[in-house]
Amino acid sequence: MRFSNLISRSALFAAGVGSLAFVTAFSGGCAREYANYPPIEGDTFAVKDLNSRQMQDAMAAALRWTVLRYPPAGGSQGGEMLAINLPPGIGEAGYAHVAERVGEGAVPVTEDNAKRLPVYHVTRIWLRGTVARIDVVRPLYEMGEKPGGGPVNRGVQVRLAGGWEPWRVTSSSEYEVGVLDAPALNPIGSAIPAPAARAQDPAPHAAGESIDPTAGEDPKKRNEP
Repeated sequence: MRFSNLISRSALFAAGVGSLAFVTAFSGGCAREYANYPPIEGDTFAVKDLNSRQMQDAMAAALRWTVLRYPPAGGSQGGEMLAINLPPGIGEAGYAHVAERVGEGAVPVTEDNAKRLPVYHVTRIWLRGTVARIDVVRPLYEMGEKPGGGPVNRGVQVRLAGGWEPWRVTSSSEYEVGVLDAPALNPIGSAIPAPAARAQDPAPHAAGESIDPTAGEDPKKRNEP
């Protein structure tokens, strides 16, 4: 009798630990996360709050890698090198946190600095525990400006690993020019609401995957002895 009670209590304890581990792994405030942006209709489990620190840190890692791999043209303007345009729904503190982690003179986008600084945009966030995919749209300086003015943009999908540890880039793919457009600006402090959930669109096709054993390193360091 005592032995069966011991088994029952052990089973209940194991079930409780398993449930706690599941919640810890996938809840928004902990080390691993299941999240989408834009939100997908019917996916009630995914985190959709851009003020989640995991989403912010994944965006920052993807943006920093993109900025270092494809640096902005021109010099610093009062210490500012580029602006980052993050999706609607992120708060001012989150915007500032991402800009700080990107570094390299990155500042949150405003109506004013968007007229004089190159802008790097985040258009899609996909987190699944220890892996993430972030779509970034960046200026394509080598193609000059559009006939009507403004930069030609190109999308890049940045793949990362992390969750329990800081996010690091593992590989990337570039989209064909014109596949991903730069989204509308979401200036820091604006009241633009987060978009409503929608049916999942098929992911646009990116060029062949670039698997780079040094992809997780800062590109600046690649030419160092």
